Amino acid sequence: MSACPYCFTELPKDQVVFRCVGRCSPRTDEQAERYGRRRARITPLVTAGISPETKKLPTFGVCQQCSQTTSLEVCPTCHRDLQEGWRGVRTFTMTVTGARGSGKSVYIAVLIDSLKRYAVKRRVIISEVGETASLYERNYYERVFDNKALAGTLPGFDDVMMWKAEASSSKPFYIIVRDVAGEDVEKLTAEPDPRLSFIDRADLTLFLFDPLMLQQVKQRLDGVIASVDDSRLGDTPEKALPKVLAQMGSGHARLAMVVAKFDSLHALGDVGGADALAQALANPAAHYNWDQTVRRAEMDAAEAAQFLDADTAFLDAELRGLLSLLSDPPVTIVADEAAASRKLAEVRHFAVSSVGDSARHADQLTLRGISPFRILDPVLWGLQRSGYQL
Repeated sequence: MSACPYCFTELPKDQVVFRCVGRCSPRTDEQAERYGRRRARITPLVTAGISPETKKLPTFGVCQQCSQTTSLEVCPTCHRDLQEGWRGVRTFTMTVTGARGSGKSVYIAVLIDSLKRYAVKRRVIISEVGETASLYERNYYERVFDNKALAGTLPGFDDVMMWKAEASSSKPFYIIVRDVAGEDVEKLTAEPDPRLSFIDRADLTLFLFDPLMLQQVKQRLDGVIASVDDSRLGDTPEKALPKVLAQMGSGHARLAMVVAKFDSLHALGDVGGADALAQALANPAAHYNWDQTVRRAEMDAAEAAQFLDADTAFLDAELRGLLSLLSDPPVTIVADEAAASRKLAEVRHFAVSSVGDSARHADQLTLRGISPFRILDPVLWGLQRSGYQL
């Protein structure tokens, strides 16, 4: 199914919307503004569809004002222009959410780099589309791989990144990523915001949260790793998660609950102690203490998919138990309630570390270089659930 790369609306099979490219002058479009486009001014729209008289979806429309034909298709929801032929492509849409300081920008930087490397081993080529290359390099990759702390995602609703995945054995598809600024998440209320409605329409929504924002973890690790800069602190996971869930209700999106910066919890296990938490984190057999990404890359597609599902299901169960020791009630219980009420398609928990080591200084990410841990799990799970293999 093809989806709008901006608001993630699935393009209906029986209806199409075109925009006039003739003599008509642009005019204010309130619907486009409602879905996040600033000062939107566009030419008149033309809606066409399948009918008893028209058995096939029209490939052009006629403007009722200037009588000119047009084949420029736009999204029926946000009214953004779509690339020629976009209706025929396959899309996987994902949104990355979380409060300020949850590690979203670092995660995206390392995720895409790791995904490209993993894809090569799977005989798949992933390449940037349009302005994605410069956007990703400037705002994500360069900052992380130059070993500098990121300032975070700028507030707003405009940036969209797209990658094309191509393999000789299957039809190409597009991976579309929207990064929601922590400030925008924290400003949300209990009411859905149309500008962020793509969160609900996404095939996969990731919610990243920093375990150091959990009071029990913060107390145990005081003096062991660098303290979180108070000026960069955002909402706690308990406050941010309900705001994200308030944007979801259709039951379409799968939610990946991602314990980011999991290396900080590894440090908690290193501290030691006789309590259940320290013992659980120090267990070498626990799935959150090992990463099988390299091994999985060498398997055939069917075996890798089966292994991933079994591995992440076990990881999900382990993390649920671990989170019950870290907070009471567990921070993610509201996500389970949303899934039970069918506001979400599914919830699964993941543990990731983007750089593999806790920062020792406020202006530097790591002293040991980039060594990601389970970074691909949430996205590979989402791809698999949506019918894509990588």
